[in-house]
This record gives sequence, structure tokens and C-alpha cells, in this order.
Amino acid sequence: MAPGRSDEHLDLLLERARQHPPGRLQDAVRAVARVSARLFRTRYEGLAHVPRAGGTLVASNHGSYLDHFFLACRIDRPVNFMAAAELFSNPVAARLLSALGAFPVRRGAHDHATIETAQAIVERGGLVVIYPQGGIRPSLDGRPRHGVGIVALSTGAPVVPAAIVDATSLHRAGFLRFPKVTVRFGEPLRPGREDPPDQEDAERATDAVWRRVVELFGAATQRG
Repeated sequence: MAPGRSDEHLDLLLERARQHPPGRLQDAVRAVARVSARLFRTRYEGLAHVPRAGGTLVASNHGSYLDHFFLACRIDRPVNFMAAAELFSNPVAARLLSALGAFPVRRGAHDHATIETAQAIVERGGLVVIYPQGGIRPSLDGRPRHGVGIVALSTGAPVVPAAIVDATSLHRAGFLRFPKVTVRFGEPLRPGREDPPDQEDAERATDAVWRRVVELFGAATQRG
């Protein structure tokens, strides 16, 4: 796909996410995921911290390719996710991912269009999952990207910190081995509203959210 055509294709997917929440296909996959989660003996803590309505951000660590399913399967409302733009290069895959609530992010650059899409979803009352570290990371070390702070400040939305423990083991568990997974949600953080947000304020807001994610991860590990 030519670069110009690719950008146009991604822009159309972003516009769709801004205008339309995920529908029945996400509901069907959520029902299947709830059954599958039992194989991993998945334990959920703090689900009551996730607002049942209204613009919301969920910020989580991202240790495995199944994190979308672990998070969304017990959140009883439509969920949107950022996903790598490369996954949308195939038209069939793009339609499927879009129907499941994913929207593309171009890695390696500050993707203003994706941030604006997350803002639009939150402003229409939707829930967006953001992984502050970006792609899959086996460790929580390193400073997060500050996109979650930008979206939170520009919309005034609450940010629910979440920790998934220990999904990273899926990459070394082997075929048909199901490690125990805990998903822990913390109390929403409310950075306030600042539109447009100052970059330093966005970084501070993101750092505060990420510290809480790390704390939840540690607490879940200790309780393991």
C-alpha cells in the first residue's frame, strides 16, 4: 500500500473510531474471553473503580499480546484501544480490528491524529485503554510516554490505573500452559482539565498515573 493511500486509510479508521463505539462483535468476543480467562485462573480486583459510564481512560502496563482481552472481558461497557498501525495494513484485518474497538497509532512519532481520536472518544463518553509504555514491554522500567496525560488534561477525564500480573509469562509459558493472571484496577486519578495542556503538566500527570500502575503491579505480585 502506497504511503499516501496508507495514511488516508488510517485516517478513515480514526474517523470511524471517533464517531462510532464498538458494537456487537466486541460483545461476542468479550463473552468468549470471559470463558477463556478461566483457563488462566484470572483474578480481578477493583473492578468497581471503573466508571460504568462517561468519558474514561484506563492506563495499564502492557506485558503480553492478550492484554486487550484481559482488560476488556470484565469491563461492562464498550472499550477502545490503540493498536500499532501495521496491524491495519490488511483491509480484512483492519475492518475486524476496527469493529473490535481498536484504532491505529503510528509508532516512532508523536501521532497527533491518534491523540485527537482518543480525545474525541472520551468526549463522546467512551472508554479508551492506553498503554503508557507504548508497545509490549516485559518490564515496567523506563519513563512512560505522556499521551495519557495529554488526553486526561485536555478532556478532564478520570484515569483508572491498572496492572496486569503476570501476563509477560505467556511468552515463555509454552503451548497450552496457562499461567495465573491477576488484573488489578486502582481508584481513578483526576488530573483536572487544561486545554490545551502544557507539555510539562502532561508529563507530570502521566508520571503520577504510571507510579500508581507500578504500585498496583507490586501489590498484586505480593498478594499473588
